[in-house]
Parts: sequence; structure tokens; C-alpha cells
Amino acid sequence: MNSDKTRQELIAICKEKSIKGYSGKTKDEILELLENSILNVQKTAKFPIPQYLGSKTKYIEHILKYIPDGVESILDAFSGSGIVSYSFKQQNYKVISNDILSYNAIITKALIENQTIKLDNTDVEMLLSDNPLKNDFIEREFSNLYYTKEECIFLDNLYSNIIKLENEYKRALAFTSIGRTLIRKILFAYFCHTKAIEYRNDEKHWKRNPAINSDIRELFKQYVYEYNNAVINNNKHNKSYNTDILSSQIFEVDLVYMDPPYGGMHADYNGYYHFLETYINYLKDEQLFNKTKQPKNKLPKSKFAKKDVIMAFEELFEKCKNIKYWMISYNSNANPNKEKFIEMIQKYKKNIDIKEINVTNNNGGMGLRKDSKEYLFICY
Repeated sequence: MNSDKTRQELIAICKEKSIKGYSGKTKDEILELLENSILNVQKTAKFPIPQYLGSKTKYIEHILKYIPDGVESILDAFSGSGIVSYSFKQQNYKVISNDILSYNAIITKALIENQTIKLDNTDVEMLLSDNPLKNDFIEREFSNLYYTKEECIFLDNLYSNIIKLENEYKRALAFTSIGRTLIRKILFAYFCHTKAIEYRNDEKHWKRNPAINSDIRELFKQYVYEYNNAVINNNKHNKSYNTDILSSQIFEVDLVYMDPPYGGMHADYNGYYHFLETYINYLKDEQLFNKTKQPKNKLPKSKFAKKDVIMAFEELFEKCKNIKYWMISYNSNANPNKEKFIEMIQKYKKNIDIKEINVTNNNGGMGLRKDSKEYLFICY
């Protein structure tokens, strides 16, 4: 909040925001009222529920309560759905989000780096308007694979309109909203099967998730509304990056949170979400492979998706050695095992606290099974 504003300007802002109790207060007291109101809005804003493999939705409070005192800046090295980065932002940390996948980085561009920009009604009307210059890439290659021909025509048209948006944060919000729409409209929420249309026509399948047959335009508008409402300003210089963390720049932060793909547990996120990568980057000139039509030559290849991930962790820990605090999420079924993990960490950090949560249900991940343990390593 700018403390240089006059008392009258601050009162006007209070009235505009329907903040009560400013009458008779000094400028500093009104300023405090406004700052408390902004913090309250920030902390009560809701991140649209992600439907993403490995999402830490159930573990957010568990993660937040173990952040060491004195931490002001955090790197979320594998941001995924963005919900952990968002929770850090709500708690007023400076947040740097990073992910190897374009769609994940676009989510954090929209909600972590972006502080105030939203899509307005004029923007939405433009996005939904007919564009005579649209391409037919999605219609031509994907009709009746994951979505109907009519829905694919809509996607081509929408893409042609999204790229007309001049503001990068508006583009990010639009891509985030349609990406969430596409995940919502496919059974199992990923793109590794070719049964999507068949399932949509089978009552026993669509009854499990009626949204798969919902109107794509209306669902997109719903998510625009939800993501708009999730835009918050924590007045920190937050950033979103789209890199392989092993080859990225060195980030100067107080704490790094690592939630890598769980080794040996089918953690091929680029394969699960390849259609989102194809759409966001509109890979119309790329060769598409196999029945699921993956752009294999363009999908980023993470060392953490391989069965033997020890070398990847050694690289990661070496890269982060000068960051004071590490917090690492991992699972008891993953490779390397707990003992090997501790051995590798101890090369860099003397102190390791390990918090455990019993996984009572399958958490939506291939290989992440009931009765395993979710670990949180706190290292310093």
C-alpha cells in the first residue's frame, strides 16, 4: 500500500472497497485498515481445485506449518498444478515458480507472477467471437479423439483469439482457463488413452463425471471467472519460469521446495498432459506419434521421469547446495528409498527432519498407492 496517499484518498478507497470503521481515524490507522483488508482478501482467495496427478492439495497445511522462521523467499522448483506456489504467495512469501511443462508455467504466470490483471467482459466476448483467420490444426488432427469435432473447431478458434490478447497475463489466464476446461472434460483427467469419446457416450462412465459432456464454452467461462477471482497481489516480486530445473539459472532464495516426479512410479507428466503442451504451443508443424498423437520431438524430457533418478537428484542437490533450507516431498514407494534419500541429502545438509503422513487413499497418481507414506524432508 502506498503510504504517500492523502487521508481523503485513503477514505475514498475504503468506501470503494466497503471497508468499515475508518471514520475519525488517522491516516496511519486508515492505512493499517486497508492493509489488513487486503491481506484478508489475499488469504481467503481460493485456488480453483486442480485435477492434476500428484497435486499436493491435501498436504498444503502440512507443508506450510513447517516453513522455518525467517524465510522470506521460496523457490517452488517443480510447481505442477501451481497450488503450492499459490499457498506460499497467500502467506506473503516472495515466490519463484518453475516447471518444465509449458502449461504448468502458464498457470503460475497467471496466478503467481501476475498480481492484478484480470480478463474483463470485453476480453471474454472477443475470445468467444468467430475468427475467420483461425487455423484448423486441432480440428484436423484431434477431432473425435479427446473431444468432438465441434469442440476442436472451438479450440482452434479460441487459440486464434487468445494470441490476439496483448497483455501476457491476460493470455496466461485464458490459456490457464481453457487448460483446466480440457482436463475437466476428459475422463481420468489425462491424455494417455483413446477412449474419451467412447466414454462420453457410455452412461456408466459419464455418470461418474457429468462434466465430460458439458458445454465447452460455458465451462471455459466458468474457469475464467474462477481464475479471475484467484488473482491476488502480495506486493512481492514473484516470477514464473518454464525451465528444466537442472539446467536453469541459480535462484537466490531462502528456501527451495522440491516436489519432483516420484521415481519409478510412472511419473511421465509430459506424456500425461501432452495435448495441453500441443495446444498451448500450437504445434501445427510437428509430427504427431502413435494413437494418442503426442509430439514426442517437442515434449521436454525430465531426468526425474526415468526409473533410475539418483543422478538427477545428485545434480539437483548440488545445484541447490547454497540455498539455506530445503523442503522435499516424496513417497515411501518411490525410488530412491528413504535411506538412500537421506544419504544423498547429508552430503549437503547436516540436519534433516522427516514428517510422515499415511496415504489412506490413492492420491490420483499412477503408482502412488494406498497405505504408502508421504514424506516431507526438512533440511538445513
